Amino acid sequence: MTLALHWFRTDLRIHDNQSLASAHAEGDVVAIYIATPKQWQAHYDAAIKLDYWRRNLQMLEEELLQANIPLYYFEVATYKEIPALLEKLLVQWQVNSLHCNREYPLNEHNREAAVAAVCSKLGVQMQLHDDQVLMPPERVFNKSGQPYKVFTPFARHMRELLRPLEGREALTIKRQEVVALQPLNEQRQLGELSWPAIDPVWKKLWPAGENYARQRLTDFCEEAIIVYDEARNIPSIDGTSRLSHALAAGVLSIRECWRAAHLFGEGKGSEIWRNELLWRDFYKHIIWHYPHVSRQKPWRDDVSHVPWQHNKEEFLRWCNGQTGIPIVDAAMQQLLQIGWMHNRLRMVTAMFLTKHLLIDWRWGERWFMQHLIDGEFAANNGGWQWSASTGTDSVPYFRIFNPVTQSRRFDSEGAFIRKYLPELAHLDNKSIHDPGPERPSSYPAPIIDLGFGRERALSAFKKQVDFFYETPE
Repeated sequence: MTLALHWFRTDLRIHDNQSLASAHAEGDVVAIYIATPKQWQAHYDAAIKLDYWRRNLQMLEEELLQANIPLYYFEVATYKEIPALLEKLLVQWQVNSLHCNREYPLNEHNREAAVAAVCSKLGVQMQLHDDQVLMPPERVFNKSGQPYKVFTPFARHMRELLRPLEGREALTIKRQEVVALQPLNEQRQLGELSWPAIDPVWKKLWPAGENYARQRLTDFCEEAIIVYDEARNIPSIDGTSRLSHALAAGVLSIRECWRAAHLFGEGKGSEIWRNELLWRDFYKHIIWHYPHVSRQKPWRDDVSHVPWQHNKEEFLRWCNGQTGIPIVDAAMQQLLQIGWMHNRLRMVTAMFLTKHLLIDWRWGERWFMQHLIDGEFAANNGGWQWSASTGTDSVPYFRIFNPVTQSRRFDSEGAFIRKYLPELAHLDNKSIHDPGPERPSSYPAPIIDLGFGRERALSAFKKQVDFFYETPE
């Protein structure tokens, strides 16, 4: 018997799964999942995200059994313990090849290297597949043979490379014969793994399963993608795909998203949504080519000494949505209540923290990871560094969003603010963005004067780098 082992990580699906399909093509397939609770804690993985993984694994196990592919569960504390576990498993099950989909942060890269050493010692072939990205980082370079540092030329090149993908069929899995293996003492049931406490509301808010995710993708492309270019910026409406959590967990294939958007033409909405998919690739390429960003360092060397304020009181007011700036507080309440935040508001809240309050972006990056159902290192780190002006950004000016201006522009009638800050619901459409004398006693005064915060940030960064100081909205 030729036995191929597929190791599930953040690729919790059957459809269009590169590693699973490759393993299946070699012979009989067995699948494993290894929980690493202390590693989750070290990576600040949110409880709502881990619960989403758990629910997807439960559904995935049932779907795999229909193809006679067993899924076995194991648990170790951290990545460092995985090689020893896999060595025992590979020997006892007499595995011929180990397949997994590559992950790009530094800790995961080191994990793969340690596992590869075990496979080499045992004579087991290890195959890493590029499943999380539209194109592997090693295949996308500029004309000088260097990694792209700016998104726009990266996206232009990627679109050229991806044209053949648009007509390619998704990978499928067929039913195999039943595989019987000798059990290991280390095996666990799904419910025996060290999952965090469950909030029953999460299941209703964020349904699990690749079938649900694929249907959501179809509905979005058929109904909403045509107006995505405008609707995506309005936080009070359901104008985004709401698929980021499915992509982060690998419940949905990014290639399937790309193909689905292509089927609905080359309209502006489709083009901009595919740009969002390219941003996901871009940030994964960045952390692969520049591993220092995985060590909590800024991507830009010339901003490594910004005099960040480490004001814990102000940070906690930001965390809890008590800054006195309505759009910021409403966005932070959305994060706390549903484990997700609208993308426009992620930029607004991140820029307010890092520019107006001049608080270290790493504090905010960690807080988001601790609460987001779609928390994914590359995208979260890239977004925070972009907002903090420490990351990749080609613009010749220093960005500081004015949150009140952003609020009036993208929540003009205050519908989003009223939903998450009911104490301000009685205010008119003008006052609700910046209450002033109409501010109720139950709502805090502004944590900072926005003009003062802006000038302080400009002064702090000017000492670090020669920006051209303009602040377009």
